[in-house]
Amino acid sequence: MTPEELVDILRKHHHFVAGRFNLGQRATLKNAQLRGLKLPKIVLQGAILAGADLSHCVLNDADLSFADLFCADLSFADLRGANLSRADLRGAVLHGAKLQRANLFETDLRAGTMIDANETRGDVVDLTDANLDEANLEETKLKRARMARASVKNANLTRVGMDEVDLTGADLSGANLSSAQLKNANLTGANLANANLDQARIQGANMQGALLSGVDLTLADLTDAKVSYGTARLAIDVQTALRDHALWVDSDGEEGARADLSDHDLSREDLRHVYLSGANLKGCNLSGADLSDGTIELIDLANAKLDGTNFRRATMRGANLKGVSAKECILTYADLSPIELTGPDGQKTGQIRKTDLSGADLQGAVLVRTMMQDVNLEGANLVGTILEPKKKDEITEYDEAFGSEDGEAESANFEE
Repeated sequence: MTPEELVDILRKHHHFVAGRFNLGQRATLKNAQLRGLKLPKIVLQGAILAGADLSHCVLNDADLSFADLFCADLSFADLRGANLSRADLRGAVLHGAKLQRANLFETDLRAGTMIDANETRGDVVDLTDANLDEANLEETKLKRARMARASVKNANLTRVGMDEVDLTGADLSGANLSSAQLKNANLTGANLANANLDQARIQGANMQGALLSGVDLTLADLTDAKVSYGTARLAIDVQTALRDHALWVDSDGEEGARADLSDHDLSREDLRHVYLSGANLKGCNLSGADLSDGTIELIDLANAKLDGTNFRRATMRGANLKGVSAKECILTYADLSPIELTGPDGQKTGQIRKTDLSGADLQGAVLVRTMMQDVNLEGANLVGTILEPKKKDEITEYDEAFGSEDGEAESANFEE
């Protein structure tokens, strides 16, 4: 297509939008190669741009409302302030696009695939590293979209459909997510500080390591979600360390950073569902803290203070608990079994790491239904350790999986 032909198409489309049908014609630019063009404030309302290459284009303040952008390539395009309301962006590539203040009201950003004679394009919408700060995404359809590391600060996401979306490491601080649908979304390490989540449906979502300062989750539906509510009350440097650590674990070390909270005082903190596998917490004071349901495999807690700490149902395989003081700590249903190590490529190495409780003080610790296969207990103090529920009504639904016996359960203790 020559520049003159493009100008003629755009001129006729301008007449078409203005209602001068005798002079105009809808722009049909399917699969057009328009990479890098500077078209600020262009009016392409309702234009047909399916499969078009608009990557690196300057389209700030453009009117693309109702446009057919099915499987179009808009990677690194400048769409700041653009109107994309009700546009069809299924399967579009928006990697690195600038969408600050853009209007995406009721835009369709679901998965889509275009099959041509020579290639297949599309799939889920790619908004990785895109900037959507202050954009209007109200009632937008974003199911399964890739939005890792996207910046969506102060954006309007009211009633947005984001089921199964990947928001790993995304910045959603100050965003309005009221009544948003985020079922099974991945929010690992996302920044949700001061976001509005009223009536949001976040069932089954992964929110491990998410920053939650200033967030009220009381009206959100978090059924089966992996979220550590209490981290919102931690110091901001600790919250940041947890966020970076979650990204570090999930990316096999390519993003984020390993958490080093050695010698920190986290006593009596609410750390339920915390995600700290492989973290360094040597000498940390976690006395009276609640780490129930936490994922803390291969964590280094050597010489930590764990008196009265709640590890109920925590996954602690391969943890280093050497020399800890863990008097009356609760390890009911916790998993302290060995774990097979993986290499940098994520493949299993065949090396087995056993949980180390050597020299630990476990006086009065609750070990009801604790999985302790091959745990190193050399030199550990196990006086008064509780192995069975004291009352029958303390037996729960978990006992079936652990092979509990019928009849009255009695307490049992290790002897010196």
